[in-house]
Amino acid sequence: MRKTIFIFITSFSVISACFAQRLPNDIQERIDTLQHRAKIALYNYNINPNMGRLYYFPLHPKFSPPRELWEKSGKYNLNIGMLYDDAMRDRLVELVQYKFREYEIDTFMNRHIANNVISNRSYAFDACKFDTLAIFKSTLDSLFLDVINQATEEEKIIINKYYTFKKNKYKMQVFSLLNLDTTEIFKQTYKTLTERDNAEWIDDILNSKTYNRTGLAELCGQIGDKRFIKPLIEALDKPDNFERETVLEALARMRVEPYHSEYVKFRMPRTMEQIKNESPGFKIDDFVYVLGTQEAFLELSKYLLSDYMYSIDMASADTGIETQEHITPMSIGALDLIRDNIENKDLQAIFPDRFTYKHPELAQPVYDWMQKNYGKYKIKRIW
Repeated sequence: MRKTIFIFITSFSVISACFAQRLPNDIQERIDTLQHRAKIALYNYNINPNMGRLYYFPLHPKFSPPRELWEKSGKYNLNIGMLYDDAMRDRLVELVQYKFREYEIDTFMNRHIANNVISNRSYAFDACKFDTLAIFKSTLDSLFLDVINQATEEEKIIINKYYTFKKNKYKMQVFSLLNLDTTEIFKQTYKTLTERDNAEWIDDILNSKTYNRTGLAELCGQIGDKRFIKPLIEALDKPDNFERETVLEALARMRVEPYHSEYVKFRMPRTMEQIKNESPGFKIDDFVYVLGTQEAFLELSKYLLSDYMYSIDMASADTGIETQEHITPMSIGALDLIRDNIENKDLQAIFPDRFTYKHPELAQPVYDWMQKNYGKYKIKRIW
């Protein structure tokens, strides 16, 4: 499964220019706030991801980044790199490479110890066989007799039915009453069990093969820093931690070879016969949000002439309306993508409104415009 999360890559020179520019106070304050939140997210990524969030760039601006930044991204040359300074990028490298800092190990350890105090004390208690002591058995019998005497008739029936089980529940209480956790044999046994348990736990954490980090690869591809290239390539050999297709997408977005060329080759060029009659095997959004070049948009324009299925919408059964399939053709999907991402005024004048599904007849004139103006597309930047 691959998330539809996208952004155009920016070079270091562009990023430097972004940092140098003077921004309106409201925008700068918003960026500062988002950067602070991103720092919190990076700090807590391993130990508590709910304390922050990493900022990605999905298709619709109602998500992240905030709409006001999305809409002003072109005017002020805003980009994802503005949120992630050098230290934060180094931290991303660490996270992609599955490295842990000392405070993270300590946090894991403290949590594990706190969560396993009762079970480890129970294991140590069983290992020491305190329930064989005469004083222990006498105290347990006396305590349980009081419990029976205070029970209702209904409770006594249950106690008698599960007598041994119910009685054993009070062993740890007797253990505490007699202060047996102060004995040397218990303390040493508990220490040995805890140390072994902690070591096994940390080893599991450090060598986990099930902790998915695909989102980090997506973010690295969106930022586009060269320091991410090596870790991303290494991630291709870690299928348990990273979704391979998403990592390849990140490398393609960063124009890393041979991954970029292979990515392009799979998507273009396709013949018109293939476009009209066969599934592409990829999302045509890739032409916009991963490749984003003049050539990619020209290839996208071919899908304006395709009636092959783009998506299927289902009417909600909760509305009381009979459930029906509504198939959107590729031509409508391509119209949406071109309308939203090519800003030439004469192209935009072709669209009477934003409801392209109501105007399938626009596919041909938009196709003609795209062929005529290849190389002159004013491609919208996505912050």
